Amino acid sequence: MNTKTLSFKKSITKWDRAIPTGDGKLGSLIYGDGPIKVSVDRIDLWDNRTNEQTLEEGFNYKNLVRLVKSGKEEDWKEHKRLFDNLSHLTPYPSKITAGRLEIDFGEQCDSIEYDLDMKRAVADVKFPDGKSIQLFNSAVRHVGALRIKGRHTLDIHIPNYISGDEFGRCELNTGLDEDAENWCLQYPRSTVKKEGDYTYYLQKTHTDYEYTLFCLERERDGYFELYYSISTSDDGDDVIEVAKKDLEEAYTLGFDALLAEHIAWWKAFNKKSSVVIPDKQIELAYNESNYYFASCSRKGFFPMALQGVWTADNDSLPPWKGDYHFDTNVQISYQHYLKANLLSEGEVIVDYLWNMRHAYKKYTKEFFGVDGYLIPSCSTIDGKPIGGWAMYSYAPIMTVWAIQSLDEYYLYTGDEKFLRSKAYPIFRDTGKALLALMEEKDGKLYLPLSSSPEIFDNRRESYLTPNSNFDQSLLIYLYTRLRDYSKKLGKDSTPYETILSKLDPLAIDPNGILMLDRTMLLPESHRHFSNTMAIYPLHLINYDSEENRKIIDATIAQLIRLGKGWWCGFSYPMFSQLNSMAGRGNAAHQALLEYVRFFLAENGFHLNGDFKGLGVSHFDISPFTLEAQYAFCDALQEMLIQDHCGFIDLLPAIPEEWHSLEFKKLRTYGANLVSLKLSDDKIVKLEIITKRDTTLKIKDSYGISELLGIKASGGFITLDLKRGKNVFKA
Repeated sequence: MNTKTLSFKKSITKWDRAIPTGDGKLGSLIYGDGPIKVSVDRIDLWDNRTNEQTLEEGFNYKNLVRLVKSGKEEDWKEHKRLFDNLSHLTPYPSKITAGRLEIDFGEQCDSIEYDLDMKRAVADVKFPDGKSIQLFNSAVRHVGALRIKGRHTLDIHIPNYISGDEFGRCELNTGLDEDAENWCLQYPRSTVKKEGDYTYYLQKTHTDYEYTLFCLERERDGYFELYYSISTSDDGDDVIEVAKKDLEEAYTLGFDALLAEHIAWWKAFNKKSSVVIPDKQIELAYNESNYYFASCSRKGFFPMALQGVWTADNDSLPPWKGDYHFDTNVQISYQHYLKANLLSEGEVIVDYLWNMRHAYKKYTKEFFGVDGYLIPSCSTIDGKPIGGWAMYSYAPIMTVWAIQSLDEYYLYTGDEKFLRSKAYPIFRDTGKALLALMEEKDGKLYLPLSSSPEIFDNRRESYLTPNSNFDQSLLIYLYTRLRDYSKKLGKDSTPYETILSKLDPLAIDPNGILMLDRTMLLPESHRHFSNTMAIYPLHLINYDSEENRKIIDATIAQLIRLGKGWWCGFSYPMFSQLNSMAGRGNAAHQALLEYVRFFLAENGFHLNGDFKGLGVSHFDISPFTLEAQYAFCDALQEMLIQDHCGFIDLLPAIPEEWHSLEFKKLRTYGANLVSLKLSDDKIVKLEIITKRDTTLKIKDSYGISELLGIKASGGFITLDLKRGKNVFKA
């Protein structure tokens, strides 16, 4: 199996099975049996109008707490109206898409071949009679480029939900939300225009914001060259002129030159790290996911939301309005990039969290009524609440999981300046806000409301007894980090030590199981393992003592007893991560196998539910979202290398059947890049690239002490390294 190429020998007829390309700003989905459809999206194409309900006097956290705690039916109904149903009241704010190009050769064919070369990020479409299309999204110029062989017509399809008369309504596809209304944005109607070599439409909206999907097509050297882009008001006052300039420059450079610089970018990207394992199905999924990551996440733009640069091409608003879901989705979308050494692609999340600080502080003051830094848990691209189930959409604690990405960035880069100037200030301001919200009872601190994503859906019982283990884990993590980093930076840590003394320990039942809250265990199979946050990703409980091993073993065992019936796609990588923390390679591997076999479409897209009808989940929905792709990558990396307990653990959780493998340039704490080759159950090559002279503690396993010629002590070896590349071979 070629783990760098996707090939389809028959026509692709569904958008969510399409060939995806992207450059971090623009994204394209290529599919169709005639005409060939090229769905076009831009990462920051949003309708950012404010939902008027958020401007009501009662739209604030104090009122939310009052309505939930009152116990009166009329107050619960008002809670549902004002907070829980927010996303169903208007079609905006929402991620939107610009539509699609339709390239019509005048025939329909069920045997069109589609190929995606992931190393070069180039798609090829071939008809049986020789007509063809080659397409890529320029990694350098951020325009789409096609070389077309064969006479054809070009048209643009404007999504149906964009414009319409007052009676027009289109489906709001929100996946799990069964009562979702149908909506149309009702923008002024636009028409496709053809002016010489240009084909485009200009879309006015209900504000000053406008955008264009613009194409330039000319014949050269026996082919048709087609270039396209999306320009918005953010690019300049005249979006048409901006698009023309960009595309004329692309045409002047020429398809071949544009392709050459594009391939050079991807060649450099592919050298950043790699994984080669015996299981080629998992290896392919890993390569696909890293290709998707670079395609829809790039420094200088915006982080990926639920669908990145591939918003649904189904004439509907996207699932969950394509929002920034900070209850899980955004966080796990950016779990793996640091270990995979994909810094310039993943840094966009830390840049975003820093650049949005003023918007988040404004939201914190207006909604929560306190000073500090808190994030709307279901958010627009510009930091406004978009709505969702109230117990998590307005939960202040979600911010802590989001800003863990700042802490992780510091740990994996060793950037002391970043810690001092960005990570610590945001941690401090988040801690300040949460402390102002908490209530003290009997000398202990509790949040006014507590939950655990997304247990009990949006029913009354979803508000748990404060503090849930999910909340408590994040509070302990936050104030522990603030205590430790205060000491490191020469600041007073006493306030944080006091706060930590007022936080209850985690709720653990007599059998060692991490509970949902102080009153109950997780009662049923559930897609979120939120009660296990202390194990992963927070590393508050590591597999390093008899007591901790009991907790981790018992908690995993309980998840197994409850069964997988209500798991969805991302549950499987999460379960793999938990098993890797316990060194259970066989179980970690099996969870990833089931994820790949059950929840990935032919093109590698994660489709959430049991879309193949295999009976593996009660969820029969299949909305495409990206987050599980990267939780999967993270889970595989945790099988190969860990650095959470003060030492590097090489191959801590690989299955018994893997006797040989190789990975290159996976990153550990302190910015060390580790490459390793395993052959016949022995590490035969180790390469470590360090940024500075350093001493590393490494667990003695797979013959590493023999390879290094260093005697182990207490099961570990200590390795003194000089800055640069350090290579050890058998």
